[in-house]
Amino acid sequence: MQAVVTGATGFLGRRLVQSLCDDGCAVRCLVRPSSDLSALRRDLAPHWSRIDVRRVPLDNRDACRDELNRGDILFHLAAGLTGSASTLFLNTVIPTRALLSAAADAEVGRVVLVSSLGVYGTSQLGRGDTLTEETPLESQPQLRDPYTFSKVVQESVAAETREQRGLPLVVIRPGVIFGPGRGVLSSRVGLQLGNILVRMGGTQTLPYTYVDNCASAIRQAGFAQGIEGQALNVIDDDLPTAAQLLRRLARRKQKPRTVWVPGACIGPLSGLYEWYHRYSKGQVPGVITRYRSSALWKPLKYSNARAKQHLGWTPTISFHEAFERATSENGQNRR
Repeated sequence: MQAVVTGATGFLGRRLVQSLCDDGCAVRCLVRPSSDLSALRRDLAPHWSRIDVRRVPLDNRDACRDELNRGDILFHLAAGLTGSASTLFLNTVIPTRALLSAAADAEVGRVVLVSSLGVYGTSQLGRGDTLTEETPLESQPQLRDPYTFSKVVQESVAAETREQRGLPLVVIRPGVIFGPGRGVLSSRVGLQLGNILVRMGGTQTLPYTYVDNCASAIRQAGFAQGIEGQALNVIDDDLPTAAQLLRRLARRKQKPRTVWVPGACIGPLSGLYEWYHRYSKGQVPGVITRYRSSALWKPLKYSNARAKQHLGWTPTISFHEAFERATSENGQNRR
């Protein structure tokens, strides 16, 4: 049995391969033909002789089947991160359909699909409610953003394959992943407009997970017993609010220039922006709507209890330590 990883050249994928190698696993990395291997080679240099890298078009079912064996554990991380809805569909949904169909043909031992906490529909949650795995998935992803849309459809494809082919599937839904080389600011804090951060509210808890904590949970999802069919949220403990994060950055003299939109004003201003987008016939981009604003900046609580219970996992790196690593000079320069 070996671990097979897609998306191994990415920020999270490299950490997962490192974690698997540290555990003594044989790792096969399925990378797209155009992938740059330099960062993977750099980070995994001590283990490189034990890593089998195969360049494979992930949207080719037959090619993927040739790289999978009965009993393999497949960690599927490869996905598009930016672009239009059509681009993300092409880079996320179509490869997932082909790869998981190939995995079912090969009778792999387990598939761990890495999705996103963003797939949940939070419109029915009130301020201060807790988002858990029981929260329904987004029913109108087309009203959110292309990334959310692609991840919701990706999960639908995976669930369909599981139901029709008996695929032993586990879904991991990480929060916002950060660490050295990927800063602590995100759209959950506000909108970055050039050198200015438009801070949206401040009381919202940030559903973050440090990259090493996240990789550890994904590794556990490959080997924990009896969890097929589960979907598990991966977020860290002791999560900060947006305001607390910015205060931490200020103490390190890394806080960006900000313009504050109070929480009570987010909805009305989003509605006004949405109206003007329609009135002006698109003279301003339709990037802000009441629906999207509520999904991103509504103050909610987040639970990782199910991941702890079923994976035997706990985030071993505290948020304080993770923040220090991510914002140190060496951490910021690392890519």
